[in-house]
Amino acid sequence: MVIDAHAHLVKNPDFNLLKKIIADGNLEQVWLMDVSGCGLTTHDFASEDEIIEVSAKFPGVYIPFAYLDLRKTPDDIDRLKEKGFFGLKAYRPEKPYDAPEYFPFYERAEKLGMPVLFHTGMVEKCAKGKMGDNLSFGPTNMQPAQLSSIAAAFPGLTLIGGHLGYPWLEETAQNLYYYPNIYHDLSGYRKDVEWLIKNLDRKCNDGLPTRYFNDKILFATDALCYGEKREYLNILKMINFWKLFLELVGSYYYRWGEKTEREKIFYGNAKKIYDSILKNRGNK
Repeated sequence: MVIDAHAHLVKNPDFNLLKKIIADGNLEQVWLMDVSGCGLTTHDFASEDEIIEVSAKFPGVYIPFAYLDLRKTPDDIDRLKEKGFFGLKAYRPEKPYDAPEYFPFYERAEKLGMPVLFHTGMVEKCAKGKMGDNLSFGPTNMQPAQLSSIAAAFPGLTLIGGHLGYPWLEETAQNLYYYPNIYHDLSGYRKDVEWLIKNLDRKCNDGLPTRYFNDKILFATDALCYGEKREYLNILKMINFWKLFLELVGSYYYRWGEKTEREKIFYGNAKKIYDSILKNRGNK
């Protein structure tokens, strides 16, 4: 089975297709990221309410992540949690992620047990006037290294670097190597494949029992339009590509290509995060 740990829902999704996606048996869970708060006009992204509606119709299957709007106040995170969101998605901040004024947001997320997926690295071009005010146009406020101080300050917060952070791949390596609460997903720029081949077998030194980089990488498609037929075909292509790549390249030459190791990327790592967060919430 597969968990898609970084994806988006299309506006006015086809609910029959969403049901079929799971019934087909390729995916067990999809983490849906809301970015409607950015006001982007380049794609027809679903609203907060639509994402919550889908997650309610398919409980435990389509997992809702709310847009973490750093232009608001930390109290908005309480609203999002009460509305039913499982986690948060940070995207296009006006200042770098590790700006001190953003720390109260992360403190609140840690307190509420809400993981945060941070977009890292290259970002889609968007002209002025095509999104909301006081947001960033380029990737410099979303560099992977900016997650490190957040992870250190809030050890109970789960951070996921959305994508592998190209062109700052060595910063991503630092995140995975040293910080136990930072993960990254493999969606996005295909140039990263070269980096994955060379780095998935690297050992972490994050204070936990022996782990390797492949223990902290999540499969994801970053599909823009879950709930749209054409996009579903692209999602299946992406799943097949990564399955073939990890098996046919990995299994012959690398430890990370062994069946049990590559299954961590497709399923096990995301499942551990999800189950751990639910368990910790239950213990509070």
